[in-house]
Amino acid sequence: MQNNPIMQYKEQVINTMTKGEQLVLLFDEILKNLHYGSMMMKDGNYPTSQKCTEKCKEIFRYLSSILDMSNSISGNLYDLYYFANQQIIRAEVKRDPSLLDDLAPLVQDMRDTWAEAERLTHIQK
Repeated sequence: MQNNPIMQYKEQVINTMTKGEQLVLLFDEILKNLHYGSMMMKDGNYPTSQKCTEKCKEIFRYLSSILDMSNSISGNLYDLYYFANQQIIRAEVKRDPSLLDDLAPLVQDMRDTWAEAERLTHIQK
């Protein structure tokens, strides 16, 4: 554990979250980085934009890696995560922030769907 009290607190908060809450937090992180990446790209700050988009791609890779492919929905989720990663790569190559902006509503929808699933899970318990 970290010696920094703030980092200790953050780690404790994450460790006490449900898997669904952690998933929603990951999508929040993607949305934040898509937004900042787009802003930095618009300002011509490509190195910082690249850091933001790399974080997004890393999260999508992680989400793809934890899918249980024995569930029928996992293939569809994999395709969505793959598409999102490809869109981010296109934005990086073309230096086109509109591609990141266009991706944000899809990510927001995924985030909202997981948040609703998490909410319904708690209602049923």
